[in-house]
Amino acid sequence: MFSLFRVNVLGKYVLLCVGNKLNNLDVVYTPWFNLRKTQSMDVGQVGFHNPKLVRTVRVETRKNEIVNRLNKTKTEQTPDLKAEREAYNAAERNERKAHMKEKKRREEIERLEKEKQAEIRSYTRLMVQEKMTSNKDIAAKGKTLAELEEDFM
Repeated sequence: MFSLFRVNVLGKYVLLCVGNKLNNLDVVYTPWFNLRKTQSMDVGQVGFHNPKLVRTVRVETRKNEIVNRLNKTKTEQTPDLKAEREAYNAAERNERKAHMKEKKRREEIERLEKEKQAEIRSYTRLMVQEKMTSNKDIAAKGKTLAELEEDFM
C-alpha cells in the first residue's frame, strides 16, 4: 500500500509519487488497470492487483525545472462528448447510406443486364408480324409453291 501525494497520467501509465517535496523519493509506474481502490482504504491510499506490473524508481533529488516544464506543456481538455458522438454517428450514417446507394446501383445494373440477356434469349424479336407471311399472302401474290421453293434456295 502506498500513500498517494501526486498523480500524473502518462499515456496508459499512472505515475505515483510518494513524498513529493522530499529528496530520495520513490516514483511508482504502473498501468492504470493495475490500480486497486476499495472503500475500506483511506483517502489517497491505493493498492495493486498485480505487483509484477509495478515499477519503482528512486529519485535522489527533486528537479523542479522538469516538473515545471511538464506542467507548462500540460493541456487540460474538456471535449464536447455529445458533439463528438453525434459527428461520429453522422459519419457512420453517411457511410452506411453510401454503401446502400452503391449496393442499389449494382443491383439495378444486374437487373438491367438480366433483362437484356432475357431479351436476347427470347423469340419476341424474331416473331414480328411485318416479317411474317401467311398462305393467304402467298396466294394473293399469285406465286406457285414451286416458284417459292426456287426463290428460297
